[in-house]
Amino acid sequence: MRYMKQITLALALCLLGTFTAQAQVNPTLSAEFGADIEAARTIMSTERKILIMREMNFTPQEAEAFWPLYDEYVLARRPVGDMRVKVITDYAATYQTMTNEKARQLADESMDYETKKLKLKKKYIKKFRKVLSDIKVVRYFQLESKLDAIIDFDLASQIPLME
Repeated sequence: MRYMKQITLALALCLLGTFTAQAQVNPTLSAEFGADIEAARTIMSTERKILIMREMNFTPQEAEAFWPLYDEYVLARRPVGDMRVKVITDYAATYQTMTNEKARQLADESMDYETKKLKLKKKYIKKFRKVLSDIKVVRYFQLESKLDAIIDFDLASQIPLME
């Protein structure tokens, strides 16, 4: 039980700030942690947007073109982020009773998440190139990657390895 709470609280505290939709939280954990996870997602999404706003140094014309596309991208990432939330909460719910079958399922779902995340990035880099210079597009995706790396590191430091 200790590990389930540790994993789920780690997720709630540092979770995937880019995704604000209602996540597919494991039903075992939904009642206890669902609201915390959603609150963390909302806060992180807002903080991410503020940081991007500050770091991108857009001209008024660039900002006018960028922000609607950014909002579209955030919406498109929601179901992808939900996949990750589900994998992590499923892991937390089954950590102490893990089977080979469940481990395989979690690994497959995790790979599906990574594949869909990359596919979506490739789709949107083309769209961002239509409204920003390549330098600004690369800067934006660098920011996204750095923010994701911070979240990934925090999650990795708090989620125990499978035994």
